[in-house]
Amino acid sequence: MFAIAVQPSQQTKPGIALYPPVVARLSSEISIFEELSQVWAVASLMSPSGEVLYERLRGKIADSAHPMADAGDGSSNQQRAMKDRAYFYFPDLVIDTPGRYRIRISLMRVTHSFESSPEGEVQYDDYVDTHSIVVNEGLSNHSRPSSRERTFLRILEEDGQDIPSSAPA
Repeated sequence: MFAIAVQPSQQTKPGIALYPPVVARLSSEISIFEELSQVWAVASLMSPSGEVLYERLRGKIADSAHPMADAGDGSSNQQRAMKDRAYFYFPDLVIDTPGRYRIRISLMRVTHSFESSPEGEVQYDDYVDTHSIVVNEGLSNHSRPSSRERTFLRILEEDGQDIPSSAPA
C-alpha cells in the first residue's frame, strides 16, 4: 500500500519550503527489500482540476526508496500485518505561485523482461495525493505535524535524514 505518511501544511506562503515536509510510505505484508533498489517516487504539483503543473514545484522532487527496519522477530508464527517497508522523503518542496494545489507522489519501478531493453523499462505503479495546499502571501505557514507524523519524522531522523524543526518564517 502506498500512502502519505506526513502531510504538508494546508496553507503556506509562496517561495517557502513546505513544512512539515512531505513523506510517502510503502507498506506490505511481506518483505520487499530485494525490490527496493528498483523503486522510486516523483513529486508533481497538481492543479485543483488534476492538471500536472510542470516546472512549478521546486526542491527535491524525486527520491529512491529508503528501506525501513523490520521490527519483527522473524518467527513464522507471526500474524501477517501491513508493515511500513520503505519511505520517500521530500524535504524542501517549494511552490512559488499563489493558488490552490495538491502534491502528487507517483511510485515508479524499473522492470526487466526478455522483451525490454538492457536498462529495463519504467513502470508507473501507483500514486497518492496530499490534501489541498493554499499558497498565498498573506497566509501563515505555521503548522505542526500530528503526533503520528512526528513519530514518523523521528524514524527518518534516526535514519540520518535532516528534518527541519519548524516552518521557516
